[in-house]
Amino acid sequence: MLRPAAQPAQTVPMSNRPPSNRLQRPQRPQRPQRLAGAAALLLACAAAGAAVPTVTIAEGKSTVFSGGAAYLPKAGQQLRTCDVVRTGPKALVQIEYEDGGKIVVGPESRLVVDLPLGGDPVVGPHYLISGWAKLTVPKRDKAPAYRIDTSEFNLATDAGIAALRVGERNATFFVEQGVVTALIPTGRALARVTVGSGRSFMRKGPDDRGTLIPRADPAFVQAMPTAFRDTLPSLLAHVKGRESPARPSPDDDASEVEAWFRAAPELGACVVDPTLRAAQRTLDGAGFEVGPIDGILGPRTRAALRAFQEKQGLTLSGRLDAPTQKALEDLQRR
Repeated sequence: MLRPAAQPAQTVPMSNRPPSNRLQRPQRPQRPQRLAGAAALLLACAAAGAAVPTVTIAEGKSTVFSGGAAYLPKAGQQLRTCDVVRTGPKALVQIEYEDGGKIVVGPESRLVVDLPLGGDPVVGPHYLISGWAKLTVPKRDKAPAYRIDTSEFNLATDAGIAALRVGERNATFFVEQGVVTALIPTGRALARVTVGSGRSFMRKGPDDRGTLIPRADPAFVQAMPTAFRDTLPSLLAHVKGRESPARPSPDDDASEVEAWFRAAPELGACVVDPTLRAAQRTLDGAGFEVGPIDGILGPRTRAALRAFQEKQGLTLSGRLDAPTQKALEDLQRR
């Protein structure tokens, strides 16, 4: 149970993001054959990124923005790279993973799912633009950490429970169980602050070094969503395999999402790239599985690029670099 803080804050010295039941879209006719290299790489990608986020609870007025469209979230709906979950007042959305991990998005919040950043293997990273999220990560054997990024710090844990709030130029989290690491940008590096059970951490702007609070901050506790005070049930086993399509949300404008992405440098990878979209079309036409043709460099597009690069004898970067783009243009002209 969260209790108010009894001691003053202490300043911390800085010494030291697979095919499934996703949102339904028109299906293309199946091709009789896919390239073996792409298939092998896709299997490897699926094995490495088997953490597929699935909506298991959707209460109140909420929206999932995906692929330039807005949908009403529903239990069993699987999310993909750069999808945005937005909740209204008195709403919440629970997202679950096969390994027992859970993210609850609280009221009046915006969470971007699975940023295509590459780097060290993590579940995510996700990005909380604003509002509330509660992260629950069970103990697992040799599994990647879960990570939620914010404008103030990145939060990562191998096993633990933490409640997180992002406001205007400030962010705070409280560790209910386990140990959480705050990764704070300091120029080109990230400073690490370890926060144990029963402690809080907050940061206010780029010039703030961060503050460690020995207990839960009283204002944080008072504002915390009621649903965060208890553990919501795990429902993934009950909703898996639901095939009904997601319903469009008639009251939401998906065009506003790009402005959210452009407002945060960390979300630049989610801005649609017309050149990449054209490359996806060329790869898809050549038999490479790219996933949605959306102009976003997600895991399946990376796998398709590597398979194409392997076939062309190019460096396996998984990116649309200059030699790969030229090879795709040559392919398109044939």
